[in-house]
Amino acid sequence: MSILARAGKLRADGGLSGLASGSGRFMKMLAKKAFFSAEYYVHEFDLIAMDDTYAAAPMDNLEVHIIESDEDACRLVGRGYEDFRLIVPGAKKCLSAGAVGLCAYVGETLAHIAWVALDEEAKRSFDALSYHVRFDRGEGCSGGSWTFPSFRGKGLYRHVMWRRFKYLEEHGCTVCRHATGVHNVASLKGQEVFPSRLEGTLRFVRVFGIDRYSFRKCTE
Repeated sequence: MSILARAGKLRADGGLSGLASGSGRFMKMLAKKAFFSAEYYVHEFDLIAMDDTYAAAPMDNLEVHIIESDEDACRLVGRGYEDFRLIVPGAKKCLSAGAVGLCAYVGETLAHIAWVALDEEAKRSFDALSYHVRFDRGEGCSGGSWTFPSFRGKGLYRHVMWRRFKYLEEHGCTVCRHATGVHNVASLKGQEVFPSRLEGTLRFVRVFGIDRYSFRKCTE
């Protein structure tokens, strides 16, 4: 990832405040490598029960591109679209591990990105949390979503999440497992319209780079 390209994208998208906010997130990310504590809800989404309520694009001039390889990304850039590999942290690593990116563009500008996985290596490239996904039993995984500030509140999250679920279903999955921070109100609200079951809560603690997990299953 090019830090200068990332900074330029943040400033173009959100001005100086957007750049400052992005810089703050970067510093927090560095701090998390040593010390971090958080809780996540782990949901199971029923792909068979999905309907097409969110199939329609919520914005004019919106295109969602499915990127399965670095070659796909190169072809997209060759057509004039922003190179998400330069502005999304870890994008190249995700593609190399087999994760599939769903990139939403408004015109040629990247507005939102999210990832799906069909095996453990791909999952860990964008979601290293220790919850089990039974890939050999028709389960898939999604995560790593991000909407750039000027495109928030426009319905992109739900539309692209629907696209994620459809991709997994088309590749033989009947369930999608997904972890979301318990305080991530925007994402939880975006997910609540899809048929799902709360499996439990995952607690993650990192001290001096050593990770520990505990999982509390939902009793309902």
